[in-house]
Order: sequence, then structure tokens, then C-alpha cells
Amino acid sequence: MIHVVCPGSSAQAGAVVAAALQRSCGCTRVDKNSIARLARWLNKPSRACWVLIDPPETWSDLIVQALQTTKAKFLLLGTIPPILAGYLEVTSAPLAEDLIEGASCAPAPVCGYSESPVSIYYQRAVADVECPIPCRPLLRYDFADEWNNLGFGAIRTDGSIWSISRQVQMPPQVTVADVSLNGRTLSAYAGLWDFPMAGLLWFNRPVGPVDSQEWRLVESFIANHRHSELPCWPVLSEIPHGYSAAVTMRLDCDEDVESARDLWNAYRRMGIPFSLAVHSAILADSHHHGLPGEIVSRGGAILSHTATHAPDWGGSYEAACNEGVISSNAIASVTGHSVRYAVSPFHQTPDYARTALADAGYAGCIGGIIRNDPDFLMARAGTPPGSSEGFIGHSQQCMLHGDCMLSSGDSLAIFKQAFDQARAGRAFFGYLDHPFSERYQYGWASEEQRIAMHEEFIAYMQRSGHVLFCNEDDAMDFLGQKAAVSVSSEVGGFQIDTTPDQQAKWSVAVEYAGDVHCLPETGLML
Repeated sequence: MIHVVCPGSSAQAGAVVAAALQRSCGCTRVDKNSIARLARWLNKPSRACWVLIDPPETWSDLIVQALQTTKAKFLLLGTIPPILAGYLEVTSAPLAEDLIEGASCAPAPVCGYSESPVSIYYQRAVADVECPIPCRPLLRYDFADEWNNLGFGAIRTDGSIWSISRQVQMPPQVTVADVSLNGRTLSAYAGLWDFPMAGLLWFNRPVGPVDSQEWRLVESFIANHRHSELPCWPVLSEIPHGYSAAVTMRLDCDEDVESARDLWNAYRRMGIPFSLAVHSAILADSHHHGLPGEIVSRGGAILSHTATHAPDWGGSYEAACNEGVISSNAIASVTGHSVRYAVSPFHQTPDYARTALADAGYAGCIGGIIRNDPDFLMARAGTPPGSSEGFIGHSQQCMLHGDCMLSSGDSLAIFKQAFDQARAGRAFFGYLDHPFSERYQYGWASEEQRIAMHEEFIAYMQRSGHVLFCNEDDAMDFLGQKAAVSVSSEVGGFQIDTTPDQQAKWSVAVEYAGDVHCLPETGLML
């Protein structure tokens, strides 16, 4: 079992981290517990991974005792209390002004990007897995101050759960990552300690790397680190078994549908699945009725992009529910297609909107953006914090727009990097564009230029290995089936408690003790 323990003052971080671990390790393998449970466990230790968030000083002695006497793994997030810090040979101080000031950046220029001068640099692997993002700024924008095409969230310096906790110094032999400014190390960001009886992985942030492909290191630690000596827990891969990467795309039809036809024809020529997210008010004009039906009939997907494209889904649970119901009904009346998934307008996905969409009958939602709703910017798809099981969230922040093409060098360099990071992180990669409208062309000079860039990007991804391309419905269906799987760690292997739908198009891969397995229907794998 994986036990998440945090003081009441860090309950919000505890909920975010527990949800992230459930998305990686299965819906029933993680619980939120108390420090008293750790004290009782020390008297009769069993197979366990303890996740400790901002532990107070009064917990230090218990944690040190556990590290010295039990065969277990520990994930420590946030502040390291003094006695434990002494045991780990760590010192810390409040964040200095140069770190705080260097954590921000200006909005991105057109055809360029903006990054904070303070960045995180990874120095070593965890269980032979290198970080998918070797260097990452604390803050990055690819369009204005809205989105980050590389997909990760913002690391703040404001004392929130999304903030670096302290300025920390630690021995270089245990350092996994540093925080640096212009080549000067300011603080440690991650560390890995190996004791005779235990392993400890630490991140200098209460929520750890839940909003970045850096989360891959947490999964590797849990599933593989010292697997011949310490307990391991199976991790469910987001990439279906047998594939090196998985990709899904869509067009968000904010103002026009029919103008997507040329790009749709290009994707048909390439044999790549296509998806449309439809702002259903557009469908009041019958001019836009033809293409959605054609896409559905040829194996594509249609999703809801709300009824009115209201910011924050209208600002309340009631408004969000209304947006979802009106939109799904309108799309069904035009296409005959029953919409199962929604795409958030402006990628804004507040918690009340998730609840409203679930209550309106949706099985999931796509959103995620660095500007807002940080708890929905998730390294792994699955149940978002505060949502009920069966409602799936997927973060797809990468926007393939003309005004994000770099003005010098390889214009697609950032998008290729985003795909490479997702592939290295074993994440299901999603990207999007918008159809042209009379008002706006999203920085594309022409339809010909746009199609050429899409074709080049797809060719790049195809050359990377055995890549699965699928429409958004199939992608979300698979991610939902993966989220329903329950597996448990046993001595010498793992037990499959709940299997995915027998009609699933692809098999779930399970990473465990240095190997990757194809999820069987039943039984114990040894």
C-alpha cells in the first residue's frame, strides 16, 4: 500500500498528491493516512511506501527510526524538518530575493517564447531513468502569458503548495536536481538517499512534480528503484502496451467548423485520426452541419466545446452543467453522435466544472494550462483531484499555432521537443489547432502553410518508433479503462485486482521491478 501522510495545514497538497499517485498506481492502491499509522506500522512493518508532505518537526524522530529500521520506500515532499534535515545532512533557509525575482518571466513574443531565468537542472537518473525534462524553467510561456507548449506547470515562489519550499543545500552525491540562476546553483530541488534498509526520494515542493513529466522519476522510484532489495509497486503506463508513444489531436472549433475541411482532408491523406471539439452555438448555422457528420462516419471523434464558449464554464456549477447539457444535445441532434467528452474553453477547468460535467453525463474533460487551475495540469491522465472515479481528466496544453512557430531555425522545434518529452515520460501526447474564421487565423499565413507544418510534425513523430495515433474518443476511452484498473504489490510480483474492459482496443502496460508487462486478464505475475 502507498500511504500519503501530511499535517492538516497541507491537506490540499495531500489531496493533489494522492490523486496523482492513484493515476499512476491504480485507483485502490493509495490511501490518505495519519502519522499515528506510521507509528503503529513501525512496531510491525509490512510492505509499504510512505509519502510524507511538509512533515512537522514532531514527526522527525519517527521518520528517522523508519529509515533506519524498516525495509520500505519514502517519498518526501516539501519542507524537511530540522532533526530529519540533520540526519540527511541538509541545511535550509527561506527563499532569497534573487530566487523569488528570477521565478517570473514576461509574456511570450509572437513566434517566440519566454522563460524565467531561474531553472531546474537534473543531474542524475532514478532507477536508471533519466528525467524526460533535463532542464526546465520555473515559468514558461509560448503564447502571451497563457500557455506552455512544453506542457508543464508553473513552479511558484509564493509559499503555496505549487511553490519551492525552502532554499536547501545538500551533499552532491545525493542531489538529483538543482535550482540555478545564470549557471549559479541557488538550491537543491530533488534528492535521493539510499540507506541499508530504505530509500528516500525528496522534492522541494509540497506537490512534487505532479504537473510535469518529471513525475516519471517518481514512478520509476516506486516501480523499479532497488527492486531486488526494497518493495516495489506496479505503475500503469499511459502508453498502451507494445507502443513507444501515443498521440491524439483535435481542432477546437470556436468560431467555424466548415473551414476545418482542408486540414481534415490532409489528415485523411496521411491516414491519421481526426477529432473536432465543437462550440455548439455554431451549429445554429446549417452550413456547419456537414463536416462533423463526415468525421464521425469515417472514424473520427466529436467532442463538446461548450454551448457558448463561456470563460470558466460560466462561472458556477449550474452554468457549467447547463453548458454541458445544451452542447451535447445540440451535437447529437446534428450528427447523431452521443458526446462523451468535453474540451474546456480557454483550457479553464475549475473544480465545479468537473463536477458539473460528470453530473451532466460526461465521462471526462480535456483542459490544462499553465495560467490557471494548476490541479488540472496533470502529468498523468485519470481522475482529477476532487472528482469522482469514472470522470477522467487529460491535460493537453500543446497548441500547434502559426503564432507559435519559431521565427528562426526549425520552426517546429518546440513542438518536437514537447512530443519527445511526452514519449520519454511515457505520457499520452495531445496537441491541438483551431480552424480559421473570418476574424482570426491563429498566426497562420495560409492554409497551405498550416497543412505543411502539420504534415512535417506528424512525419517527425512517425519516425520516432512504433507510435499509436488515435482520435480523442478512443484516447480518452483507453485512459478511462486504465484508470479503472487496480493492481497490488505482492511478495515476488503483483496481483491484478480489477481488469479493464474486455472490449478495450489496446492492452494496458504495467511497469514493475525493472520490467514492463502486458496486463493479463487474471492472475499473479511472478
